[in-house]
Amino acid sequence: MRKSISGFTIVELLIVVVVIGILAAIVTVAYTGITTQAKNLKTVAAVDSWAKAIQLYRIENGSFPTSNSCLGSTTTYSDVGYGTFCWDVTYWDVKSAFLTQMAPYIGSNYPEPDITHIGGGATNRRGAFYQIVSSTDHEIRAMFSGLSTCPSSSAGPIDSSWVYSDGVYCRYQLD
Repeated sequence: MRKSISGFTIVELLIVVVVIGILAAIVTVAYTGITTQAKNLKTVAAVDSWAKAIQLYRIENGSFPTSNSCLGSTTTYSDVGYGTFCWDVTYWDVKSAFLTQMAPYIGSNYPEPDITHIGGGATNRRGAFYQIVSSTDHEIRAMFSGLSTCPSSSAGPIDSSWVYSDGVYCRYQLD
């Protein structure tokens, strides 16, 4: 009498391993895309909220807020090798004076953009910020990872954009 030995052959096991590897690669790519999309939606939502609050401030006070500022709370921009600011230079941080002006219009839960760094190199470009370009030109500027065009926003029309290898920098006109 022969004993029957049951089990899988090496070829069958290799096929299963290859199929699992392919499925893992597909899931990883899909997850990365969904994560990037969620980060960008977070930034759009923050930009929209801040733009509405800034416009409410302008309507009530007859002028725009008087301080340039990164958008978010004072803890939004953690130091990950670039300092605690959202743009290239040290004066681009979240300004307490700006938060004080905006408090009646935005509340105490400050909308925070995603702070993924874009633009490569040693420069710091992440999150979003409010900028007084001139007495008649006020903008919200935001960085979006993994995109080559600016997403639409209720903040206003897109004034201009710069495309980097890892994302896009967008300027939304407030006035």
